[in-house]
Amino acid sequence: MQKVAVIGGGTMGAGIAQASALAGYEVLLYDVTEALLAQSVAGIGASIDKGVARGKTAAADAAAAKAAIHPTTSLETAAQADLIIEAVPEQLALKREIFAALDAAAPEHTILGSNTSSLSINALAGSTHRADRFLGVHFFNPAHMMQLVELIRGDFTSDETITAVRAYVAQLGKTAVLCKDTPAFIV
Repeated sequence: MQKVAVIGGGTMGAGIAQASALAGYEVLLYDVTEALLAQSVAGIGASIDKGVARGKTAAADAAAAKAAIHPTTSLETAAQADLIIEAVPEQLALKREIFAALDAAAPEHTILGSNTSSLSINALAGSTHRADRFLGVHFFNPAHMMQLVELIRGDFTSDETITAVRAYVAQLGKTAVLCKDTPAFIV
C-alpha cells in the first residue's frame, strides 16, 4: 500500500492525512471546495511545524510529509488510491452517496474505510460492490496523536482487508484493535 486518500479535510480527516503523510504515504486529500482544502492543508502544515519546533519531527521528514499531501476537489481523482478513508459528517445518506461514487471510480484493489464513530459498517458497505474490501477505520481525536485505531469488521470484510489495514495502522505507529460492527464499537 502506497497511496492513501482521505475524504473530508475537517479535523479528523486532516489528522488522518497528517499521520499518513508523516508515515511515508502519498496522500490524496479530498474536500468539496478549494477554500476548505486550503484551510485543511494550512492547518496540517502548522501542526507538522509544531512537531518540528518541539523536536518530535525532523525538518526533512516534515518537508517530505507536506509534499506528500495532494489536495483535490475531484472525488474521481481521490478514488485512485490503495486505501480510502472517509471522514465526512456523521450522516448515513451522505456517507452512502460518497461510498457509492468511490466504489464506481476506484480501482478494483482499493480498500474502502469509514472513520465513522457510530454508524453501521454493514449499512455503509451495502452502498458498494466490495463489501469484502470495506471496514471501519476509526481514529480518535486528534487523529495524528492518539495511538488507538479501531478496525471494525463488517459481515463480509475479508481477512486480507483486515491484514492490509492493520499493516497501514502499524506503519503509522499506532495500535489497531479489531472489533465487530456493534453500536459504539469498543471505545
